[in-house]
Amino acid sequence: MSSSWFPFFKRPNVALANEDDYQLLPTNAGISHGEYEDDDQEIELEMRRFTPDDERRPALRGWLRRYWPVVLIFGVLALLFVAASNQKPKRAPARDYWNISNARVDALFARQSTTLDQAMARYSLRNNRAPPPMYDKWFEFARERSCLIDEYNQISRDFEPFYQLAKDDPAYFKKMVDKGTPWIQEDGRELRTGVFAGNKFSFTDEQWTLYNVSLSTGVMSLASSSTLVYLVRGKWHAMSPIRRRSGTHPRPTASYFQDEMKCAIPMRPKGFTGLANDASAFMLFASSTDFTTDLYPVMSTAKIACFADILVPSEFYYTDSGWAPSYGYGNNITWDDKKEKLYWRGMTSGGWVYGENYHAFPRYRLIDIGRKHTDLMDVKLSGFHEGLCGENCDREKIKQEYSIATSSSPREDVYNFKYLFDVDGNSFSGRYLGLLRSGSLVFKSTVFAEYFNDWLTPFEHYIPILPDLSDLVEKLEWAVAHDNEARAIQQAGQVFTERVITDAQNDCYFSAVMLEWARLYNMASQGQEGHAPVPDDMELATD
Repeated sequence: MSSSWFPFFKRPNVALANEDDYQLLPTNAGISHGEYEDDDQEIELEMRRFTPDDERRPALRGWLRRYWPVVLIFGVLALLFVAASNQKPKRAPARDYWNISNARVDALFARQSTTLDQAMARYSLRNNRAPPPMYDKWFEFARERSCLIDEYNQISRDFEPFYQLAKDDPAYFKKMVDKGTPWIQEDGRELRTGVFAGNKFSFTDEQWTLYNVSLSTGVMSLASSSTLVYLVRGKWHAMSPIRRRSGTHPRPTASYFQDEMKCAIPMRPKGFTGLANDASAFMLFASSTDFTTDLYPVMSTAKIACFADILVPSEFYYTDSGWAPSYGYGNNITWDDKKEKLYWRGMTSGGWVYGENYHAFPRYRLIDIGRKHTDLMDVKLSGFHEGLCGENCDREKIKQEYSIATSSSPREDVYNFKYLFDVDGNSFSGRYLGLLRSGSLVFKSTVFAEYFNDWLTPFEHYIPILPDLSDLVEKLEWAVAHDNEARAIQQAGQVFTERVITDAQNDCYFSAVMLEWARLYNMASQGQEGHAPVPDDMELATD
């Protein structure tokens, strides 16, 4: 090794008596003993090279004095290496998750049928029958609006019982619609009837539902589109979208569902599942108790597993609907700046309060859990549902017990938190898609199915929570401990919801439902008379 590696320490071109005659470190040579000796010895001691009385290694001392810059540089490099190896891995930037999520959505759209022949072939393979009339018009409609083409297995499942019945009685579907229409027109039961004539839809009764205005100006306006005008020639009667069915009136509903209907809702998706019936306010004492055990074609925005409703998009999921949860402004807080807590606000909706049964309702149970884990959760009841306070309901006791607020919080408060909770109310929660778009990770607990269930994947787009909320804390702790993975799920849910579950996609889904409805309804008028008439004594129960 030579000091010529470092030009600023290059030796002069002179002959030296010995190596110690040229030294790089300060020495006591030629200096009165004691002026710098102590300092020099202290330096040497700090470097742990030798002791003051060590006179047996002059060569090493000389080498160190000559090449100290080399030693210093390598020492610094070694320290930097050790420090770098001990550093925690940096979080991947959010844009990486965003790009990955967009790539997955790109792949979803890329695998959709691109030609009518391809779409018809895939439809026939999935359903074992040809597509319904006017499918070519629907295909054009869906392509123009960048909708999914082949991802409608939920529609197939919902209509399959009616197609099976049509093999023996092609008129069954129409007879059930026609039989139910006058009862609905007379008594309502949260249903409405309507008719398509030419290219215009209009109601045929004066009943009230949540969707009176939206139904006539929103989803159903598709019927006036030039591509769908032939979808429902002549008159087409339909029961409007509702959240529940009509018919019998059990009060409460717990024994009716479990004992009479044998409707068992699984607690878990696998293994020894257990039952969630006692963990759902709807199953225990539904806020609406109108049901029917007869197979009527009823379009609904949500259903439990043992119901036969035909799912359609809810008006809560149309951005221009008055029922859609609206935000005054978009998310303005970065992921790293959000609080690592689970946030939820909501009313005491869910079911009729009867005695102490509310303690089993998921919204109350959420507050009970939150009180034990204030470091992880910020959850509160923001209002008491007076209309659901039934027999033996002590409203003042409940309000005090759960510190129920008298006013709600601004919806934009969700932006302050990394984790948001979504739980059933009287039925499904209409805020779900809005939460997925909010920039926070959604924890979802529900016993209801909605039309997009096949599209939103648990653990990829959101974190599922059991109906009794028994796994909520554990999964919340996981999210806090695995921030990168939690962020990836959040980004995937936001990207998918913003790009796939759009107003246009809702229209495409709803119109695909109407295609199947129209074919089944028209079977009776196409020379295919039924063999088994609807029994005259089949009626909707009344109070």
